[in-house]
Amino acid sequence: MQEREIIEKIIQGESDFYKLIIDKYKDKVFGIIYSFCGQTCDCEDIAQNVFIKVFKALQKFKFESEFSTWLYRIVINEAITVSKKKKHTNNIPLEINNDDEDEDNIINFLKSQDDTEQQLISKDIQATVWNALNSLRDNYRAVLTLRDIENYSYEEIANILNVSSERVKVWIFRARNRLKEILLKDEDLQ
Repeated sequence: MQEREIIEKIIQGESDFYKLIIDKYKDKVFGIIYSFCGQTCDCEDIAQNVFIKVFKALQKFKFESEFSTWLYRIVINEAITVSKKKKHTNNIPLEINNDDEDEDNIINFLKSQDDTEQQLISKDIQATVWNALNSLRDNYRAVLTLRDIENYSYEEIANILNVSSERVKVWIFRARNRLKEILLKDEDLQ
């Protein structure tokens, strides 16, 4: 069954089909939220809110763009809203793990005494880069997240953010330069 048919069935009241949409997009939605907000937010709650908003707004989707473009626009808007409310620079995303993996990672970390210092340095650099990224304007963070972390094309980003490809290229150029300036000021990286 094609995605359009699934969406039309959902709009007609067959809400059981919505699970197919969630299953198809949940990993990408979660990834974008995590890339944008990190551990400053509860990514699962945000993803759940996104899917609720999408379900409620699905009748407004006019098939004028790809469904994924429409969905990711909602994801970015929600991530921006939440990150503004909960802007904490001390919470640093290190890895996406479930509880069982956290325990295994801790055990493996403690067993590997030889590279403990290197791991700490790597996590410190990761934290510094995250803080720098988190300090950028929302549109700059959005384009860097979509391009450099999520690997979207310029055209896809333009569609998601509803701006021209040229504007996306300018924002990415400016965002990378601003990020570079911030990181060069950080004495820990020099």
